[in-house]
Amino acid sequence: MSIELFRLDKVSFFYKSSKKKAIDEISISIEKGYFWGIIGPNGSGKTTLLDLLAGFKKPSSGRIFFNGKEILKYKKKELAKAISFVPQKFYVSIPFQVKDILIMGRHPFMGRFSPPSSYDLYLVKSISELLKISDLSDRYITELSGGEIQRVIIARALVQDTPVIILDEPTSNMDISHAIEVLGIIQDQVRKKGKTAIMAIHDINLAGMYCDKLIIIKDGRIVCYGDTSEILEERIIKDVFDVECKVIKENSTGERYVLFKKKSV
Repeated sequence: MSIELFRLDKVSFFYKSSKKKAIDEISISIEKGYFWGIIGPNGSGKTTLLDLLAGFKKPSSGRIFFNGKEILKYKKKELAKAISFVPQKFYVSIPFQVKDILIMGRHPFMGRFSPPSSYDLYLVKSISELLKISDLSDRYITELSGGEIQRVIIARALVQDTPVIILDEPTSNMDISHAIEVLGIIQDQVRKKGKTAIMAIHDINLAGMYCDKLIIIKDGRIVCYGDTSEILEERIIKDVFDVECKVIKENSTGERYVLFKKKSV
C-alpha cells in the first residue's frame, strides 16, 4: 500500500517582481518509496515546486504537509535530517576541498563544534567511491568542471543520508555516461534503501528510463501525474512541449523512449 509523503493543498506561489503565479493552486499527493520526475517547459515552475517541497520557500497560499505535518511547523534542522537537496547551480567563492564539502552533508547530525565521527567519515569514503570521485578528495571545489561539481554535490546529498532526496536538474552539466551512472545510483537508493527521490529534469528520455512516476507541469499547473508508463504519451508531450514525437516502448524493460520530429522553419 502506498504511503503519502507530501500533500499539497491548493498551493500557489508568486514572486513579488511578477504578477503571474509561478505555482498556481497545485493539489497533489506524492507517495513514499518512488523515484519521481518533474518535467515541463522552461519557466513552468519546476524549480519553485522543488523549493516549496524542501521548505526553502513558503507558499503564498495553500498548505504543504510532509509526513502528515505541515512543513512550516518543522524546524530547519529537522528538515535537514529528513530531506537533502541538490541544487541546479552551486556557487561557492571559498575554495573548500571536496572532502570538506562532503562532510558538510553530515552537519545536521553533528553537535556544534564536534569533529566528524567514524561513521561520518565512513559515509564520505563509501559515497566518494560509489560516485567515483575519490580522486577529487583533495581538490578545491573552485577548480572543478561543472560536471564534477554536480557529482560532488550529489555525493554530499547522499552523505547526508536522508530518506528524501530532492534534485534540481542534477545531470545538466554531465556527459551521458556520467548522467546514466548517477541516475542509476539514485534509482538504487530508492529501490534498495527505500528512499524517495524527487527530481526536476529536462531530458524526457532520462526521466522515462529512471523515474517510476512523473509529474508534468506547465504554466505553474499540473497537467497530469502518475506512473511513467501511463502518462508518458505522445498526445501529452505534444500538448505540453509543442513538439511532434513518437513514444516507443521497450518490451524487455518496459521503459519508454521519445523520438522527436524536427520543426519546420
